[in-house]
Amino acid sequence: MWIVCAAIVMVVGCASKTSVPQIWDLTRAGARVESTRAGITTAEKDQVAKQPLGRDTYQLIGVADFVDAETSRTIGDRAKILTPRRVNATGMLVSGHKVAVKGLLIDASPVRINLTSVVDLGSCPSQD
Repeated sequence: MWIVCAAIVMVVGCASKTSVPQIWDLTRAGARVESTRAGITTAEKDQVAKQPLGRDTYQLIGVADFVDAETSRTIGDRAKILTPRRVNATGMLVSGHKVAVKGLLIDASPVRINLTSVVDLGSCPSQD
């Protein structure tokens, strides 16, 4: 019997849409840190807002609860079962924005994070 443990990690980077609505990329990601909590606290948000970006890239999955309501309805069968007013989506995952994400690390190729929390930190700075 196999028991698989996935670490909850927090990473800061730049969010970007892909051609598939249920998969996003986190580019220019900084160092990831393990966490014992699935959510991002106010203190963590203040701390990670100051963190520099990095060079790593992750695929983000489980994005439907964190994109805007319209995008959320394009994922799976959500449009069939949810009217626009019934969609529960935070809108925190915005393409071109610096975000802090937490989720389960899937150490595969490509490395993925199954999201449990997202905080929008504003526009992603341009690369020099």
